[in-house]
Amino acid sequence: MIIYIIKKWEAQGVQTYHSSLILFLLRKGYDSLIFVENQHGCPKQLLHISYPRNIRKIIKNIIKNRRNCILVIFNYFGSPFVLPLLIISKVFGVKTVIVTDFTEIGLPRLRKSPLKALKELARYILLYLQLLLVDAPVCYTKYEIDVLSRIKPSRDKYRVIPIGNNIEIGTSEKENYILTVSRWWSDRKNLHTILKVFSEVIKEVDCKLVVVGKFTTGRYYILDEDRWERGDEYKQKVTKLLKELDLEKYVEFVGVKIGKELQELYRKARIFYLPSKNETFGIVYVEAMASGTPIVAMKNSAVQYVVKDGVTGFLRNDEEGQKEAILRLLTDEKLYKEMQENCLKEAEKYRWENVIKKWERLIKELVEGKDVC
Repeated sequence: MIIYIIKKWEAQGVQTYHSSLILFLLRKGYDSLIFVENQHGCPKQLLHISYPRNIRKIIKNIIKNRRNCILVIFNYFGSPFVLPLLIISKVFGVKTVIVTDFTEIGLPRLRKSPLKALKELARYILLYLQLLLVDAPVCYTKYEIDVLSRIKPSRDKYRVIPIGNNIEIGTSEKENYILTVSRWWSDRKNLHTILKVFSEVIKEVDCKLVVVGKFTTGRYYILDEDRWERGDEYKQKVTKLLKELDLEKYVEFVGVKIGKELQELYRKARIFYLPSKNETFGIVYVEAMASGTPIVAMKNSAVQYVVKDGVTGFLRNDEEGQKEAILRLLTDEKLYKEMQENCLKEAEKYRWENVIKKWERLIKELVEGKDVC
């Protein structure tokens, strides 16, 4: 029996990591019990085994199934809600897994305010205790291990299991546009930089920019500028920049796209360009590779472990470097074909069948109490 704790089901209308994972494991014969905050967006195949999140009910089921149970927690790493579940699991010998989905932005920081400093200390202790108690923190890439090791250094405890790719591997005849995709556009996704670089690219090569996604709502913190910003403020900034750079006729905002529509945009795009400032994984890069579309991005966070510089694309941290990388891919046909083939090959390791094998090895290790990875 695998008990899953999940915060929400859907992201941009497509199946998320956990729903895809659970469906695959169910087909493999693993019994499941699922607790979620609500069932909105729950896949139809899972409705009969999903329950609203209730800590008493979760603890009751952990104790009831303690002899053949593994607890898998998504979305909640660092939440106070998780700590009692880990303590109860430890007491009753239930093996636990947390999918951390954590970046350096979440690390506790020194604060001048005594109250804020106290809150950060409490958060550090909470993170440390969760990493201490959990049997297997699952990270998407080595980047997360490096970050979490700054809280608790026992690196051998961590497991790297990436997100599986839901887009069919293959490509189409390329069209003359650069594609960029984000579930939510915010400062972190760097659309303003994309527009600046693109405005320089079209001075030398004629092409279009297709933007998929919508602007985020609410308020978020910009770490590198140490300030807060609202989604509507960022949208205004981008709209103003679009006019200043005279890009309206070159840039197409197509909104949210999913399924076959999104797949076709990936497959027909000449280049995928997203210089995101920080990612725990970046499924869009895998989707681009699966579509035979070379990538231009920044060398940071998890991106450097997903995109191979000089193999499946280029990683450049400055605007000039990104511009030159794009121009090379637009003008050097031999290089482009090589990278396109590399993308399709690299995407193979993100097939769900291969990701599930890693999860099955981890489950077997936890059940048998030995390292089989």
